[in-house]
Amino acid sequence: MKSTSADTGRKGTAAVAENADPAKAEAAIRRVVELAGGMDWLRPGQSVVIKPALNSAHGFPFTASPASCAALVRMCLERGAKRVYVADETGFEHTMLRQWRTGHFAGFEKDLTIKSFKKTGIYDAVRAVGAELGAADRIHITTFREEGWRRHELGTGRGRRGSGPFALHNEWVKEQLKGAEKLGGGTARRRALPRPFDREPGGSKPGLWVPSLLDKADHIINVFRVSTHVWSHYTLAIKNWVGIMRPDDRVWMHQLNYLKNNRHSRHGLGWDHPLRSEPLYHEQLAELHLAHADKERLCVADATQVIVTGGPDGSDRPFCRANLVLAATDIVAADVAGLAILRYGTMKAPDGLRGQYQPQPGGWLEAASGMIKDLRWPKGKHVFRGTDGKLCDPEFSNWDWVAIQRARELGLGVERPADLDLRFEEGRSGFAVSKEKRAWIAEDVSRGPRYALK
Repeated sequence: MKSTSADTGRKGTAAVAENADPAKAEAAIRRVVELAGGMDWLRPGQSVVIKPALNSAHGFPFTASPASCAALVRMCLERGAKRVYVADETGFEHTMLRQWRTGHFAGFEKDLTIKSFKKTGIYDAVRAVGAELGAADRIHITTFREEGWRRHELGTGRGRRGSGPFALHNEWVKEQLKGAEKLGGGTARRRALPRPFDREPGGSKPGLWVPSLLDKADHIINVFRVSTHVWSHYTLAIKNWVGIMRPDDRVWMHQLNYLKNNRHSRHGLGWDHPLRSEPLYHEQLAELHLAHADKERLCVADATQVIVTGGPDGSDRPFCRANLVLAATDIVAADVAGLAILRYGTMKAPDGLRGQYQPQPGGWLEAASGMIKDLRWPKGKHVFRGTDGKLCDPEFSNWDWVAIQRARELGLGVERPADLDLRFEEGRSGFAVSKEKRAWIAEDVSRGPRYALK
């Protein structure tokens, strides 16, 4: 839906293709990347960091698919990339290690991220591409711990409106914790966790520790997945950047779990309004991208299998086989289109939820602490279950999610539906998108926002 009006803001592209054959997964990824505009930004001799969603050692779709990572590595090498890094820092629960504060690198054989790369199959898939092309020495699969992190302070005036105060700031967190409302009802009584970032020279300032590896790269590719999430309600391209955080920053951010956001309280929305159910830290997610936003070229997801309840590391039902792949030129386009695919699974797909959902997601921490009043400990091992109601609301706009609103304010992607160039594969490549899915996605991404940006 290319805009025909005058220039109304930053443009963005999202491309979708369809594939039900696992043997053609890499070819489908290649095609959707080409449909989104390709890799003309990559010149011979340059370096690329591919950052997959590797929150655990569980296989796809709990983590990014090996096929998507392998296809992108191949495309980068074919264009003459001097070095291709595949790197991440595995999930929150795995950062609580002996060296969790600084993310000290204990070596490849001991590092949990490296072990997760191997267990998920990403390691072998990527190495196979290197061996096939005779380019094994141009590929490095690693953890951000290997080269460590550096301090990055956020400047002022970033974004299309100045963007308001930064949320990646200890003072902002302290202010939010005053009278914070819990998702399960009532007021939270919490003391703000101290932030090691503030003990460095300069004191309390907005910012974060960023991976040194991203500093040296010429380009960055975001390989996300399409899934619900018991803390964040959904996880796509914007949230994938939690994986770049140093462990102590990540622990500091997660103190805002299970607390309602107050972004829309100025509109008079009560504590039980669905818009307020996103956690407070969704105000911080887009800011994680600021340090290297000028290097983020492409967002890619294998959405052949979609998690529609629970997540990130477990689910109480089989995956929805959406059989789609997605590529986008920025994180807003990626999340808006990715949500359309996720919502197809929660409302329309024959093997999806068909609009039947548990109103509030629940995970292992909730089960242990009883923060949600009506929580029932599920039978068996399926602790990760539940879907946020907005994912099953046909009238809700994908542009109104808090993390997406914040990314739009910061100028990190397309700002409005009229400026999104949505493309579907319709040729004879074998990856043409069915009429039903095209119609669903096109309508879902075009539903305009109801709430104004800051």
